Amino acid sequence: MYYRIVIATLFSLLTFSSASAEALKIGKVCPVLYQQEPIGILIFSREWYHSSRSDARYIPGDNATGIGIEIHLQNSYSGQVEGLNLADCDRYRILQIRKTSARLMPGESRVQVDVPDNFSNPFYDNAPLEHGYGWHNTPTDDTDKPWQGQPLRRSDVSIYDTPYVSDAYGVEGKDIQVSFETCAVCERDRGYDSVLACGSWGYQREYMGGQTGWAEPEFSGVECAGKPSTTFWQTLQQSSRVDYSYWINWR
Repeated sequence: MYYRIVIATLFSLLTFSSASAEALKIGKVCPVLYQQEPIGILIFSREWYHSSRSDARYIPGDNATGIGIEIHLQNSYSGQVEGLNLADCDRYRILQIRKTSARLMPGESRVQVDVPDNFSNPFYDNAPLEHGYGWHNTPTDDTDKPWQGQPLRRSDVSIYDTPYVSDAYGVEGKDIQVSFETCAVCERDRGYDSVLACGSWGYQREYMGGQTGWAEPEFSGVECAGKPSTTFWQTLQQSSRVDYSYWINWR
């Protein structure tokens, strides 16, 4: 059953994405379950590399300082709000935490919810962060993307993330490590939200010393999980950036 969902969903995404280099390049697919029932998949694209949000390409260059990835939650009929909606969701969202060994900006923490300080909720799919719903074009800004223009995508919710750490924020003598845990959330207007499947990913820039500084990023790959990690929950509980604990289904 799950594999039929995956095949049908991927065929839909690939069919309606633009052709050639603009098509969605799939890197990893994670199952999304609700009470042990498959309701969709969380799709992580192949990573790309960029130099402080310019010169983006799928093969890293010597000047690369960060990576990019597109993440799509695509539900089957069982999971769609307008379908069977087994989880009784009003909408789907993306919630992400970030952990870094780099120097921090004022107000930042080593591990934090990955949204700006002025956000009233912890979801990544909020402007000005790059995201999309349903049929949508990729973000207008293509300078940090390995394509030109705005190819078409289809999902319940998508995010486009292009993190980087310049050498100025590296700690002398130490590798730069940045990791993320990205989770799908079933948001309910008249009940507690449920955090569903997650994927952990990130990158490392090895400290080379001398005039070289740090090497280009090395992608860690994506690790699927059926539920959030303990670190994910603790980060939400302890966050001073957003107050979301009341709406999380802690049981």
